[in-house]
Amino acid sequence: LLSDCLLTAVKVLMNLTNDNAIGCRQVGGCRGLESMAELIARHFPSFTRSPLFSEMEKTGSSHQKKDKHLTDQELDFLVAILGLLVNLVEKDGVNRSRLASASVPITKLEGLQESEQEMIPLLCSIFLTNQISADTKEETTTFTLDDEEAVLEGEKEAEKMIVEAYSALLLAFLSTESRSIRNSIKDYLPKRNLAILVPVLDRFVAFHTTLNMIPPETHKAVMEVIESCKLP
Repeated sequence: LLSDCLLTAVKVLMNLTNDNAIGCRQVGGCRGLESMAELIARHFPSFTRSPLFSEMEKTGSSHQKKDKHLTDQELDFLVAILGLLVNLVEKDGVNRSRLASASVPITKLEGLQESEQEMIPLLCSIFLTNQISADTKEETTTFTLDDEEAVLEGEKEAEKMIVEAYSALLLAFLSTESRSIRNSIKDYLPKRNLAILVPVLDRFVAFHTTLNMIPPETHKAVMEVIESCKLP
C-alpha cells in the first residue's frame, strides 16, 4: 500500500512539473530533488552498493553487474522517479546544480554504519548497471512463447533499456550546467567520455518521434544536449 501511494505521488508530481517552469521551481524548492534521491537510495540500494563504484573510482571504467530483475512495480517506481527528475532539471539551472551537488545518507551493510552517497556517481551507477550492449540491441532472436527463459530475458532487456534511457537523459541535462559538473560526470563514465550517452539518447528521440510523443521544444532541448555530449 505504501509503495502504491509513493508511486502515485511521484506520478502526480511528474504531471505537475511537465513543461511547467513554476511547478519545477516549487517542487525543487521544497526539497523535491533530495527526496527523489533518497527514494532511489532507500528503495534501490543495489545501485549504492554496486561494485561499479570501486571500479569507476579506480579506473574510470565499468563492468556489467549482474543485477536482480526488477518487479513491474519497482520498474514503474524507478522510471517515475527518473522521469520526475528529468522534468525538474530539463529547463531549470538551479535544479540542475542542486541535484548535482546532492548527497543522500545510506547505511552500509558492514557494521551498519551511516555514510553519504553523492548523486552523480549514483546516477552513473544506474546508467552503467542498466547499459545494454550494442550486440543485444541489434540482435533479433526468434523464439516461441513456450520459451519462457527467452521471454523473461527479453523482458529484462526491455526494462533495462527504459532505465538506461532515462538515466542517460538525466546525466546529459546535468552535464550542461557547468564545466565542473560535466567533469564530475565524466569521472564516472568509461574513458571519461560523455559520448557513451549519445546512442542511447538517439534511440530515445527516435522512439518518441515515431510515436509522436515528444513536443518540439523538448525535441530541440534533447538534440542540443546530444550535441553537447559529443564534445570532448
